[in-house]
Amino acid sequence: MKKRIVIVGSSFAGYSAAITLAKLLSGKHEIIVIDRKPEFIFLPSFVWYPFGDKSVDNISFDARPIYKDLGIRFIQENIYGFDLSDQLIYLHDQEIHYDYLIIATGSRPRYESIKGLYPGENSWSISDLENAIKTRSAWKAFLKNPGPIVIGAAQWAGYFFAAYEFLFNTVYQLDKNKLLGKIPLHFITPEPYLSHFGIGGFGSKPEDVEKFIRNLQINAHVNSEVHLVKPHEVILEDGTHLETDFTMIIPQFIGVDAVRTTRKLADEFGLIKVTEEFYHPQFPNVYAAGGAVSIPQLNETTIGLDVPRTRSTSEIMAKSAALNIASELEGGSRVSISTQKLYEYCRKDMQYLDHMIAESSTEGTKSLAYIANRAQERWAEHSMKKYIESSITKDFLGI
Repeated sequence: MKKRIVIVGSSFAGYSAAITLAKLLSGKHEIIVIDRKPEFIFLPSFVWYPFGDKSVDNISFDARPIYKDLGIRFIQENIYGFDLSDQLIYLHDQEIHYDYLIIATGSRPRYESIKGLYPGENSWSISDLENAIKTRSAWKAFLKNPGPIVIGAAQWAGYFFAAYEFLFNTVYQLDKNKLLGKIPLHFITPEPYLSHFGIGGFGSKPEDVEKFIRNLQINAHVNSEVHLVKPHEVILEDGTHLETDFTMIIPQFIGVDAVRTTRKLADEFGLIKVTEEFYHPQFPNVYAAGGAVSIPQLNETTIGLDVPRTRSTSEIMAKSAALNIASELEGGSRVSISTQKLYEYCRKDMQYLDHMIAESSTEGTKSLAYIANRAQERWAEHSMKKYIESSITKDFLGI
């Protein structure tokens, strides 16, 4: 009997799951993708978009033609909730029944957890395209009247790579504009030491990262919690006051409203706990992947941390979920991925940062040459090309 698989979300996890299922099932079962926007946006580009000259078209593409080629139905709608017992998804004016569900909604920034953190008021954000565009305008205005800068991650944040990469991009831009060392640059993080990332480090020794940060003339504040963000000041819980004319702090991310308000689906943060096969322990036909998944940090820290969901971790979760659904429908072996393995995929995505730090010299900004050479942009464009060509590439997203 033909089954219906519904995937909610169309970013790295949702897109990867949909493409993998389409290739595995060859039209034998119905695949539906639901998202409020049809564009696939290359999220890692947000760390450099505010400083660059690329257009939105350079960091996004319409996923619908690829879905259509693969026989995947796309519904452009907001999700309002789920009924896990009756296997329903609530949209604005209809209900969608599913036999299998993959939740790949990602998560949302919890700006409200820190007073004054809302972007556009006292700080700026790179959590989504709309805010990245606003941050781009704010940076241009800042260069006309530069002053102190505060960049970092708040307590319970998890996307530390975004904070670090934005920091290094800022350093390069300051050096380019002959401002490095002339204005205070502060980096705040809840990590017990630099480069912890919630996974016990991404490769480089903490002391090497500290030296690297120091050589770039950055004032680092570890084990720090943000108490209040004001128009020209960031106040930490320990009473430290940091003057600032440009603030960008990665907040905690929690589950989207539709997930958080569904009974028995998520934890206290609205994130979904899954087995090593990525299905919900109470609802085995409900899978989750990407930013919607709850991943425990490696060990306890003084201040709460989350774990990054990088591109590779999102993809591997999505591919595993897709393969396990396909195995139930068509037979074949199942896939299990441990939390430790997810940490390894995260570290793999951070290798270029590790190499940059390992090869850095006392001259500091020379180690950031990859930014000057647009390496990040080439990486993004190459990756986007891979995604666009996914409908005709046989081995795309194979495990």
